[in-house]
Amino acid sequence: MLLYQKIRNYIQDLLAQGSMQPGSKLPSERSLQDTFNSTRITVREALARLEAEGLIYSQKRRGWFVTPKKLSWHPARKVNFNRLTKEQGFEPKTEVISIEAPSSGYHVAKEHFSGEALFKLTRVRKVDERAILMEEIYCLESRFEGLDKQALNGSITDVMSMHYNVEISHEKCVISVTVLPDEVAQKLEKNSGAPCLKVKRARYDGQKQLVDYNVEYWLHDAIEMVVEGI
Repeated sequence: MLLYQKIRNYIQDLLAQGSMQPGSKLPSERSLQDTFNSTRITVREALARLEAEGLIYSQKRRGWFVTPKKLSWHPARKVNFNRLTKEQGFEPKTEVISIEAPSSGYHVAKEHFSGEALFKLTRVRKVDERAILMEEIYCLESRFEGLDKQALNGSITDVMSMHYNVEISHEKCVISVTVLPDEVAQKLEKNSGAPCLKVKRARYDGQKQLVDYNVEYWLHDAIEMVVEGI
């Protein structure tokens, strides 16, 4: 057995025995190096394997932690992040990164909104204070005039309903596995190149008109997808 495998198995045994609770911090990389008379590269290889399996996660400059309970998500259903997290016993939080002046220069405008001017809202969403998602939301300036004056650190779905009388009827998601872009990794306190799920989400109203188009980057170890067959 290679040394990185021994380190991996040691940590996995700690998790299996319940010695470390979800959210608790792992021994430092230096401590693991000393315990196993190992190099930093070997320790990181073991930790990276466990992270890929979703058992542990890292936060930049803070160390390694035991992965908390995952958020269950039904990709074929309408998503209200705040309601979804609260129903599962989590505490949601949303931080607005920016809302940019309307522009028709986004590729999304040309591909999905006939070249019309769009707002671009960028937000980070957290579960129990852990950032698990960064999203970019694109919607028509003409349909959501003054959106930049609204409180956007809650449910955008509720804002659209209450202030613009726009109701989301259904949505379509395209999900792929990729890595975090540099700017997203920074906001989620991850190293560049960390694995993630990229979700392209188009949401429609009852008249089948496109309401908004979202590009989302989810930490792969923070959610689990539930799909129910018919």
